Amino acid sequence: MQTDVLIIGGGPAGLSAAIEAASRGLDVTIVDEASKLGGQLNQQTQVLRPLPSVYEPMRGFELAHKLIGQIKDFNVRPLLNHRVVGFYADGSAGVTDEDNVFPVKAKKIIVASGAAEKAVAFPKWTMPGIMTIGAAQTLINRDFVMPGREAVIVGSSDFAMETAIQLMDVGIRVKAIIEKQSGTAAKEQEKVSELTRKGIPFYFNSFIKEARGNGQVEQIDVALPDEVITLNVDLVCMDGGRAPILDVFYQLGCSFGFQEELGGWVPQYNNRLQTDREDVFIAGNAAGISTHGPLLLTGMIAGISASEELQAISHAEANEMREALWKELGLLEYKEVYSGRVKHLENFASPVLKDQFIS
Repeated sequence: MQTDVLIIGGGPAGLSAAIEAASRGLDVTIVDEASKLGGQLNQQTQVLRPLPSVYEPMRGFELAHKLIGQIKDFNVRPLLNHRVVGFYADGSAGVTDEDNVFPVKAKKIIVASGAAEKAVAFPKWTMPGIMTIGAAQTLINRDFVMPGREAVIVGSSDFAMETAIQLMDVGIRVKAIIEKQSGTAAKEQEKVSELTRKGIPFYFNSFIKEARGNGQVEQIDVALPDEVITLNVDLVCMDGGRAPILDVFYQLGCSFGFQEELGGWVPQYNNRLQTDREDVFIAGNAAGISTHGPLLLTGMIAGISASEELQAISHAEANEMREALWKELGLLEYKEVYSGRVKHLENFASPVLKDQFIS
């Protein structure tokens, strides 16, 4: 199979990149492991804001429907339930549907592989009923399954606060928010205020000392600054943060730099979102952990840059559009994240790590 642009990942960044490239007449192929395009947007019922100026605030699943609807107007080939397992000597991607492996030869590759959630380890943290906040959100919003009746949330990011609210909306009692730091990590304080108004206690400088239960979690011991308390729960939702998924970049031989504000190790890229492999571009959380608006914008920038390389758009027009998108990115992204991204761009010519595996 041959294509102009191969996009690895069919989430918001991958879809926005596909729209930019395909709208300029390029043949685009999207590879995604899931059975449906849209990624995590499909199970997000909260209103997303701020989004790029071309979109109004909308719920996550509504944004997924909108993006999927847009690519239907263009020459985009989705390969769902497929994944990239490696690359051939000629640069073709090895794609599998788990039964067969076949090559896809692309002129340009955009990697929008997303991010993986990190767990919070404590004694017996692998018991049934203990899961990441993303897993809990998937169960209630996509699978319509109640993962428990009495819950605690470990961590206090914006995502954790939103998940706590969604758990309460479906009738699950949230008994506490447990945070190891001295204050909440959430930047949108209105969600914290909403939970406080609803009587949810926040335990700061605290952590789960141990989980117990017969076959699944039934109790947890929480170490507070001055005492240890026991809570009866059947659901523990962990928020250990997220990290970019880097497997494909290892296989492609890209170089990396460490930028804590972007989630740790991140492939090096320039302001065109082009890696040190000239045929490989990056978008979404793979380029640094951020919120939905910036993820869409990075996809747009990558799609425009790949289109420029394939002469589907002039250099002058591409530069003008990129400049406007970077300006909007600076407005939408949290200040510390954008600052980390700018530092990462400055380090493009001096990669910290290359030809090594990052554990």
